[in-house]
Amino acid sequence: MAHTKNILQHTETVSVEKERYSGGYGSRIIQGLSGRKATREAAFFLPYLRSGMTLLDCGCGPGSMTVDFAEVVAPSEVIGIDLESSQFEVGRALALERGVKNVRFVAGNIYELPFSEGSFDAVFVHAVLYHLSDTHKALAEVHRVLKSGGFVGVRDSDVAADICTPSNPILDRSWELIYSVLQHNGANPFLGRTHRALLRESGFVDIKASASFDYYATSEVEVQVGEFWADFILQPHITGVIREQGWATQTELEEMSAAFKSWGEHPDAFYARARCEAVGWKK
Repeated sequence: MAHTKNILQHTETVSVEKERYSGGYGSRIIQGLSGRKATREAAFFLPYLRSGMTLLDCGCGPGSMTVDFAEVVAPSEVIGIDLESSQFEVGRALALERGVKNVRFVAGNIYELPFSEGSFDAVFVHAVLYHLSDTHKALAEVHRVLKSGGFVGVRDSDVAADICTPSNPILDRSWELIYSVLQHNGANPFLGRTHRALLRESGFVDIKASASFDYYATSEVEVQVGEFWADFILQPHITGVIREQGWATQTELEEMSAAFKSWGEHPDAFYARARCEAVGWKK
């Protein structure tokens, strides 16, 4: 994907106070996040979980994986934490439907976790760190709330390995703008490759790293992916940054949206997002 070449021209230093979640909380985003499953997105992390472990799911979103974890470690408690508490309705409904009673959700910030030192056996941090401007501060908090011998699992994007084909100049520019918005908001689209260093620098040991892809295998799903990105690039929290910075006009953004939709309808469309993963232990 050609978008990786010019992203850094829009990089700026962003304070913790100014950073924003670039995904937003629109209905399409919440619907997509609600479909996450521990057996898929947390496959690298699940083998280390055992019944009786206490677990914190940082940046849990709607909480579908949080409920999955609760079933795995029952009867111990699992807590999902996220900045946006309106998402918790999905997780609570799912837990009720599946009869899962050892899960609860708490509004909070990973920079200031509302838990005492050594509270958890395991912490899961999925697609969170790459949205943050101070990953070391976040991991210091994760390290603090873990028990001695506890472990963290992290999973983040690294857009340099993303696949979107067939491509064209309009799509290439669209991706460049999307990732420039992430950087403007304090994110690092290339963070995944640095997991081992981040965990080591944050005091974790015996770090095990891996990688996988989120991918979409049928024409029907690719149409939905195209519609998702067509809608995403026109979301106010995205267009506002782009127009404010003078990176593109509204007309150009509408052309990009149309290009995403057209791509999704192409019979050969294929999209895959690269995810880097790592597990590290607290001494």
